[in-house]
Amino acid sequence: GHMGLPLGCAEIGATLYGSQMQYNPKDTTWINRDRFILSAGHGSMFLYSWLNLAGFDLSIDELKNFRQHHSQTPGHPEFPNSEHTTPGIECTTGPLGAGVSNAVGFAVSEKMAAARYNTDEHKIFDHHIFALAGDGCFQEGVSAESACFAAHEKLDNLIVLYDSNE
Repeated sequence: GHMGLPLGCAEIGATLYGSQMQYNPKDTTWINRDRFILSAGHGSMFLYSWLNLAGFDLSIDELKNFRQHHSQTPGHPEFPNSEHTTPGIECTTGPLGAGVSNAVGFAVSEKMAAARYNTDEHKIFDHHIFALAGDGCFQEGVSAESACFAAHEKLDNLIVLYDSNE
């Protein structure tokens, strides 16, 4: 894990987890929660730190076990499975650009669920998808293709934040 992103994007985390995102750390599967996807997975300590500070069941001891075998804090975020049980991780993001394309997929699924289940009287689905991506993510073709699709489909529930390495 690199420390540049966690330190350089700290204000983004404070804003998202402090006031902009809707989530419940005690109910990590709440259906209408906002989703955060760290496409720049090499900066995973950013996400782990904010999950800890936001009240998710991710202890300071697990933060100290960063990148250790069988810890809840692997080098890249991994969707909970038999080996990693990190709460608040929405998807695995290893290859560059994978988080951007995953975020687009999440945004499409929210729109499809809203079209099927929302009514004038009951709005069940209206969450947002936030993704944080870096230079490397946008150097991969999958990001450009995903962005074109998102624009074509007018996915106004998708917010991609760009961390420039300057």
